[in-house]
Amino acid sequence: MATIGFLSLTVLLILSALSLTDAKCNRKLPCGPSSFTFYLHNTVYNPAVDNQDSFNSIYGVPPNISFPNPFTFGVMNTFEDPLTVGPSNSSSLLGKGQGFYLLNSFTEYTLFHIFTANITEGDFKGTIDIFGQMREVDPVRYLTVVGGTGAFLGARGVAINTLVDIDHTPPAKWTLSFELQLYY
Repeated sequence: MATIGFLSLTVLLILSALSLTDAKCNRKLPCGPSSFTFYLHNTVYNPAVDNQDSFNSIYGVPPNISFPNPFTFGVMNTFEDPLTVGPSNSSSLLGKGQGFYLLNSFTEYTLFHIFTANITEGDFKGTIDIFGQMREVDPVRYLTVVGGTGAFLGARGVAINTLVDIDHTPPAKWTLSFELQLYY
C-alpha cells in the first residue's frame, strides 16, 4: 500500500515538473540577435585644448589624497559616446553608450565599467546593459551583459571588448569594439 502511494506521488511530481517545464518553454518573448557588434567612440574633455564643443566624456575631480597615486585610483569618467556600425567615426550611427567607469586599482590601470548601449537605429532597437572590470593591458577584455530592453529584452551574455584605435594627443580619443554574444 505504501509502495503504491509512493509510486503515485512520484509519478504526480514528475508530471507536474514536466508540465511546468513545458509551460516555461512556450513563453512568447521577443528574441533578439545572438551576436551583435558595435563600436564606441570616446573623446575626453580637456580644458588645455578647449574642446568643449566636441567632447563626449569627462573625468570627475580626482580624489584629494596626499600619497602617490600613479594609476589615478578613484578617478571616475562619465560618458555619452556615439555607437556606430563600423570602426570609423563616420560609420552609420546605431545610438549612444551612456555610463561611467572608475579607475579601481593601485597597481595597474583597471577600469570598472557600467554602461547602457542605447540602440536607436538599425534592425534591432533597445538597450543593452554592460557591466564589469577590464585591465587596460589585456588585448581582449570580457565584460558581462546583464540585461536589456526592446529587441534585447532579457539579454545576458558576454561583451568581448578590444581597442581599435587610440590617440593620446590632447584631447585623448579612442575607439573600442564590442562583440556581444547574447542569450535569452
